[in-house]
This record gives sequence, structure tokens and C-alpha cells, in this order.
Amino acid sequence: MLSDIVFSEVMFSGISIGLIELGLFYVIIRFMSKFIRTYVSLDFISYAWLSLTLLTGIWEFCFIVLYSEINNISGILIEHKKHVWLSGYDISYLLPWKFSKIFYAEYGAYADREYMARDNIWSRIIEGTHAILCGVISGTALYYLYPKRRENKNKIIIYINVAMGAQLMNSLLYIGNYLIEINDVNNVNYNSEVFPCGFILTKRPFMYVNIFWTIMPCYVIYRQLSRTRKKIK
Repeated sequence: MLSDIVFSEVMFSGISIGLIELGLFYVIIRFMSKFIRTYVSLDFISYAWLSLTLLTGIWEFCFIVLYSEINNISGILIEHKKHVWLSGYDISYLLPWKFSKIFYAEYGAYADREYMARDNIWSRIIEGTHAILCGVISGTALYYLYPKRRENKNKIIIYINVAMGAQLMNSLLYIGNYLIEINDVNNVNYNSEVFPCGFILTKRPFMYVNIFWTIMPCYVIYRQLSRTRKKIK
């Protein structure tokens, strides 16, 4: 596992894999957006975020299923002071179940080490509830946005707002709990010399990815509510 995953001959760096993944995602959703029902008045940014929420739900499902393996990889990264961003991977790591492994291994090693706690299911609760309440419901909304799918427009809007409301709550609870953990001397995420936070988490930069899962649902909800208000007037 060590030679295959962390120190394999370089084909694509972790950074390259991430950029290619996002590039493919953008191309696919840009193409698919041409076929969604325009009567819902869903702007592309909102559509893209709903699509990414669905994809994230798939990654989260893979994280839960492959938790033991991801836990081991994360430990290897810490032991050898390596990061997935500069390690080598073949093109197959674009597949969701493989991409999920390196993404969450890095996150568990250098952002939130409770993700590696085998006897603590908090991380799987957070990821699992997000996958179901946000990923699945976003996927349902997207499903009914395409032609030949029969669904009431108001129901689609409800699906969108429920998914985004759940996502916002999930993110706030997670971030709030994390800020408590870094000040708890008995917690694995405690701000220490071994695992420092730095000023506003600058030494744990991967944590900043959570900003998007807080700001973007607010944006989508705001756009939906503003359109509803205009129609009422």
C-alpha cells in the first residue's frame, strides 16, 4: 500500500489530479446545463453547486465504505510527513472511490484528525448526514430538472432549499464543533506543537475548504428566495 499509494512513480501529482477532476466536472455540467428546464430559473452557479453537492455525496459514501483503508493511508502520510498534493498517482484516481481516498486521507492527516479516530464516529456522522440530506436531495432536484421528468416546479424549489438548508446547518455544526476541539487539550485536534493551527488556522489550510460549504448554500438559498419574492410582487 505504501509503495502503490504514497510513493508511486509520478504520473500525475495530487494537485494535477484535483485540477483535472474539477475541469472534467465543469465540462460535464456545462454540457448538461443546456438540457435543464429553464422555467425553474436556476442560474449556472446554483446549478453547479447542486451538482458538486451530489458529487460530494458520492465521495462521502466512498469515505464511509472505505474508511479503514483511508485511515491507514492517512497514518502513512503523517508518519512520512508526506502530502497527497505532491505524491504521484495514475489517471485512475479520477474515479470517485479512488479520488475520495486521497482527498480524505489528506484531510484526516492535516486538517481534522478526528477523521482518523476509529473509535469515534463523528466524522462518519457528519459525512453520512451530508451525503443523505444534501447529496441525495440535491440529486433529486437535478433529476427532475431534466426533460421527460414530471415534477411540480414548486417541489423542485423545495428540494433545492431543503438540501441547501441542511448543508448550511451541517457546515455550521461541524465548524463550531471543530473550533471547540482545537481548544480542548484532550482532543486529537488540539492546537499543539505537534499539530499547530497557526493564526486563524493558517497551518491547517485544508480546513478552508469548508468555507465553500457555508457560503455557497447561503448563495443558492438567497437566489431562490429573491426570485420567489419577485414573482410574488
